[in-house]
Amino acid sequence: MLLASMIGDARAQCVTVHLANEARTSTHLAARCNDAILRMGPEVRCRLTSPPACAQTFTANALALAYGPDNPPRNQAGDPALGAQRRCQARIGRVAADLVPMLVYAGPRRHSRKVRARVERALDGLVGDCAVTVAQDPATDVILPTVGSQCAPAVGRLGSLVDVVGLRACLLSLLTAPAGQLTAVPAALRPNIVLILTDDQRWDSTGGEHAPSGSLTMPNTIAELAGSGVTFTNAYVTTPLCAPSRSSILTGSYAHRTGVYTNGGTDVFDDSSTVAVWLQRAGYRTGLIGKYMNRYSKLWPSRSSPYIPPGWTEWNGMPRVAYYDYEIVEPDGHGGYLTRQYGHAASDYLTDVLREKAKDFITRAVAAQQPFFLYLAFKAPHAPWIPAPRHAGMFDALPPWRPPSYDEADVSDKPTWLRETPLLTPPQQAHIDRIRVRQLETLQAVDEAIGGSTRFGIVGIMAHLRTLGVADNTVVIFMSDNGLYWGEHRLQKKRDPYDEDIRTPLLVWFPKLAPRRRVEGRIVLNIDIAPTLAELAGIDLPIAHDGESFLHLIDGTARNWRTDFLTEGWPRGHSWATVNQWPWKYTETPVTPGSVSSAVEMELYDLRVDPYELTNVASDPANAARVSAMAVRLRELRPGWPLDADSNLPDPSD
Repeated sequence: MLLASMIGDARAQCVTVHLANEARTSTHLAARCNDAILRMGPEVRCRLTSPPACAQTFTANALALAYGPDNPPRNQAGDPALGAQRRCQARIGRVAADLVPMLVYAGPRRHSRKVRARVERALDGLVGDCAVTVAQDPATDVILPTVGSQCAPAVGRLGSLVDVVGLRACLLSLLTAPAGQLTAVPAALRPNIVLILTDDQRWDSTGGEHAPSGSLTMPNTIAELAGSGVTFTNAYVTTPLCAPSRSSILTGSYAHRTGVYTNGGTDVFDDSSTVAVWLQRAGYRTGLIGKYMNRYSKLWPSRSSPYIPPGWTEWNGMPRVAYYDYEIVEPDGHGGYLTRQYGHAASDYLTDVLREKAKDFITRAVAAQQPFFLYLAFKAPHAPWIPAPRHAGMFDALPPWRPPSYDEADVSDKPTWLRETPLLTPPQQAHIDRIRVRQLETLQAVDEAIGGSTRFGIVGIMAHLRTLGVADNTVVIFMSDNGLYWGEHRLQKKRDPYDEDIRTPLLVWFPKLAPRRRVEGRIVLNIDIAPTLAELAGIDLPIAHDGESFLHLIDGTARNWRTDFLTEGWPRGHSWATVNQWPWKYTETPVTPGSVSSAVEMELYDLRVDPYELTNVASDPANAARVSAMAVRLRELRPGWPLDADSNLPDPSD
């Protein structure tokens, strides 16, 4: 259910019992119509009424949750053998309709404890009616029962027995999450927020793709976050480089808007309006722990007075980021800050130090009874790829990574910069193999920071949240700032347009809106983080931005979502911009960046048949219309292109 929309819009509240009853009647009629269609077919005539304006969001989402893809049904499931399944489906619809007046009525006596008790009683009948096997009508292929994606895992697949306890719990969680905040002037969800950011971590390095057979690279992270949260399988960064990506995460804007094109662009970043500033103004206790932006130390002239960006209640930023022998600017205990030097002892291993600082920040925020925003930015698995001593050698026996694009032999169809990139030498291949192994090993301490380790006596952040009693009201987001090449297309770093570079892991854990494990395939970008956090906190973004809140994807109710997106980069000598429009991916690389008359080298890949981006089909006459249309779309997404391709020139808008 789109709870954020319900809660965040005061106009979506019914202030009289009469309006609430109108909403209930409208929802009941729609549910009965759905049931009639399932029994008799789409030709059935139904009497329907429109819900009052104050309840339209509630009723629509209640029905979407209760019937999923069968809202309204496109065909019948009239087989007599499906009687029990139809009764279960009808029960779910009735429960959703009965609960609507409790959700929409904003009267002063509607207390959360009373509402929850009534919700629980309404759901009790579901346990008996839905103890059925998921079945399919042989004539129409309609499957019953079915519900919205948020609770679909509890229903299960065709032939499975419905998990009635899990289904009841899921519906209860979704239908009562906002109950305590439904007042005449509703508040936002305002959960605690933990954003965990890794550095240079590939999208495929959390699961089993790069782990010994039968195991996972980050088992604790998968168990804690993916096991009962949402896994986003198509998450991307819009510029695959540390500082530009982080500027986009903090503002919700493309790099061509922030002006941070390279890792040396931190000094042009406008830090006066970031998600930290917005959340702090909204009453959040904000804390940054770890890596801020590249060359952060260049932001102040004297090392005796470190620069603290606006918006951060507590700051533990790093002027020099390393696994050992590093510095952290941290509170001095007297309202100021000092730069503390850490050494080379085992206890100084950076990931472990940041983990404990994060737990201390959470403890202080809970004690202060403030909602908190923690931005926890690890160095791992960035170069120089030093694992904690307890993890050294764990992945030494892993076979080398050799996908079809590895050390790509024929690059004659690629742009000039890649054609001029030589094949990997045997020493380079061996070096890349070592990088991969060490990256996976450095991630083990991150995995423990999230999920803990009984073997090493480590209490993870998730267990800490539970101990403090705030886990259920905390959203945890895990992602990376960009990916990295492991030899694909002859490459071994980042900054370029291919998928290994721009894709990132993204896991979201928030039991209030996503109470069941779910996989979401729609596109999410790093520029969506700031708008999402703002919506969670009930804030309107005060700056021009490019991202969108993906709260609707977290709770499973997004009806319309982006179908394409821009990625861009400014590597020295070959700036590029890409329109990603599944299954097509179109890239332009100006021969002379910033020149009006420059020729443009084009790449076009059909990822459906060429997922490794091996065959550039931009020159195929059959694709001429597609190339032309995507070139137009590129300039819609980036209006200054290609005049803004040279990062050394002023932006065209200046």
